Amino acid sequence: MDAGPRAADDHGVMDVASVLEKVTVYRHGAVCERSARLDATGEARVRVVGLPLSARATSLRARVVGDAAVHVLDVRAAFDVAIGDDVDLAAEARAVEAAVRDTARLQQELEAVERALAELGALRPVFREPPRREGPRPAALPAMLALGEFVDLRVEAAQARRRTLAIELEDARLRERTAAARLQEAGTAARTSRAAVTRAAIVTLTAAPTHACTLTVEYEVPGASWVPTYQLALQDGGGRLAMRASIAQRSGEDWTGVRLALSTASLRRRTAIPELRSLRVGRAQPEPQRAGWRPTPPGLDALFADFDAATIVRPPPPRPASPMPPPPPAAASASFGAPPGALGGAAPMMTRSMPMPMAPMPMAPPSAAPAPEFVAQAAAPRRAMAKLARQESEQLADDEGASGSTGVDLVLAPPSSGPSEAQLDYEGLQIVGADSPLRGRLAPAPAGAAMFVGVRAQIDVRVQVDVAVAALARAEHLAAGVAHQAPPRDCMRVDAHDRFDYRYEAQAPADVPSTGAWTNVAVMACDVELAPRYLCVPAIDPAVYRTLELTNGSAHALLPGPVDVTDRGQFLLTTTLGAIGPGARGPRIGLGVEEGIAVARNVRFNEGAGGLFGGTTVLAHEIDVTVDNRLTTPVSLELRERVPVAAADEKDLKLEEHDAEPPWSAMDEPEDGVLVHGQRRWRVTIAAGGRATLTGKYTIRIPNERVLVGGNRRS
Repeated sequence: MDAGPRAADDHGVMDVASVLEKVTVYRHGAVCERSARLDATGEARVRVVGLPLSARATSLRARVVGDAAVHVLDVRAAFDVAIGDDVDLAAEARAVEAAVRDTARLQQELEAVERALAELGALRPVFREPPRREGPRPAALPAMLALGEFVDLRVEAAQARRRTLAIELEDARLRERTAAARLQEAGTAARTSRAAVTRAAIVTLTAAPTHACTLTVEYEVPGASWVPTYQLALQDGGGRLAMRASIAQRSGEDWTGVRLALSTASLRRRTAIPELRSLRVGRAQPEPQRAGWRPTPPGLDALFADFDAATIVRPPPPRPASPMPPPPPAAASASFGAPPGALGGAAPMMTRSMPMPMAPMPMAPPSAAPAPEFVAQAAAPRRAMAKLARQESEQLADDEGASGSTGVDLVLAPPSSGPSEAQLDYEGLQIVGADSPLRGRLAPAPAGAAMFVGVRAQIDVRVQVDVAVAALARAEHLAAGVAHQAPPRDCMRVDAHDRFDYRYEAQAPADVPSTGAWTNVAVMACDVELAPRYLCVPAIDPAVYRTLELTNGSAHALLPGPVDVTDRGQFLLTTTLGAIGPGARGPRIGLGVEEGIAVARNVRFNEGAGGLFGGTTVLAHEIDVTVDNRLTTPVSLELRERVPVAAADEKDLKLEEHDAEPPWSAMDEPEDGVLVHGQRRWRVTIAAGGRATLTGKYTIRIPNERVLVGGNRRS
């Protein structure tokens, strides 16, 4: 695209190029923001080109920045035809021919060298037989040596030449394949990319800009999605958490150097303020009239009396009883000059510079009144058209979905039934032409009735409507496929946290190609507090596990997703980060076993008699845990133990818990989502290279005639 504005076309619309600057990605879909520079050109209508085909026409918004006296009056969606650069097919074809000639020449030279080597290999000294009555002649040793030296030199040179030719031949074949592929691609580009149909936004301003300003256009594209990922870098005494995002988009345009924003909100969620209806007791009242809608004014058909008097209009064919199937897209509206409400099919290929097709209009002489028979012929079709319009309105008023369903029929509900949803969509309405039974009224625009305009370098552009509609459907299909695409491994789709949506601003521009593949981009550094904790359950496993308690200190929630953990620059593991709200502390992150801390657990058990008459068995348990810290830094260690818990219906069993050293605490609340009855916890801080000993005691009393299931020893 050109960087600056282009000349205005015949309709007084100035074409301006735009640059994609900002993109906000939601759960499914994105909102793109383009900026175009406006100069003091004297035009109050501009066409912003370069929008992708997947952009939703109803989501267009625009504003002017830099000129307080100019405001946006109207924004409408249109189509534009972009002319691609010419491809020099002759040069590509010549490159292929040159590569073929080089390959053939090198092949011939290599074959000649092979024949020469074969001939040199066949050279042998030949001895002539001596004449009769003569003795044997002496061997010509110098000649034989000279022949051998000659053959060796020639064979060595031929072999060197053969090696060189083999390499050159391989390179020539590669050049031939490359040139053939480039010719094929160039031919395809010339056939398919010669004229590309894109979206455009026609913006009407309140006045022409008097100085340079910026026009910003926003639009929504459906083909985008994102999932969060994290990187946790641990250092001595702390760490840093960075948020990243995997983004996939198939909007039809590459996001290059754009400012990214990510949101957990949904674009499809209804945000309109609900209308609360009051309940009244009494006589029924008619429904209030919707704001902005007015019924058709009376006497509308009288405005076309002169047109009917001057034009012979043939009555339309009677409407069939059963609904007709929708016409092909090419028959919707292909003519640039045809009236927007015309019901007749147009030719599949029209030229923008072609004149508007006009109906035959046999006009009477200016000084003479129209003949009586001519007026009678014109009045009869007019009455037939009015009758047909009333029949269509009465027949289709009860069918709510019939408005614009076939892309050709124009439906107008009677004033008594109120406006339909399609009639309240003012951006999709158009004035019906004089050749239609519903002429002069607002009706939904038929499918494919948008105007395809575009002129590049004073070239008339031809647009085939069925091809354009197919391209639009393909772009929408590709964009919709991103919503069903599986996220990367271990990633979870974004959602609101605690019924709140959050927005994340990327700190640097990013590039996201329109391929549908997941692209990783950096988002921001998270303000978190990291507290290392060590956890051990020696009754199950004496290994000490290193964990990390993460507190979110930012105003944004941390969404669930995978986190890559590195320790002093070395990759440690990949784990999952749970959702953490602003200012909240999240679940622990496991970092594996810490080999620098050793834990040893010993249990002393003593079974004796007790009670007044010795009828009670006393089971005394004493737990000793020894911890050795071999690290160079102090550690905060949490050790968990468990004491037996008597069943609620067990009356003969008694449990006595003694004071622990150091004191432990009961874990009556769920920890990490799990509640374990009878669990106790020690929290101690052990100095670097230090040792700690922890002791816990409890006693179980049962009758002599009974024993515990599984044995009296509990640990």
